[in-house]
Amino acid sequence: MAPGLAEARRLLAIVEKSQVPFGESAPIFAKIKAQIDSGKSLNVEDHDHLLRLVKIAKDWNKAEESSALTEPDETLSG
Repeated sequence: MAPGLAEARRLLAIVEKSQVPFGESAPIFAKIKAQIDSGKSLNVEDHDHLLRLVKIAKDWNKAEESSALTEPDETLSG
């Protein structure tokens, strides 16, 4: 496995683990995932897209963690 592909797999795992909803970026993510899964190296444009998706995923995770800390586990009825 080429070093670039190893990095791409690592970045892809970060994005997948976050479970962020991509909306318009979903087709791009699917294309990138298919390329990585088939062992193909990403071109510069796709690698840049992947890096942007990783940033979105990291921001999503930070927002979820922050939300979990500020929201009460149980709400009182009434």
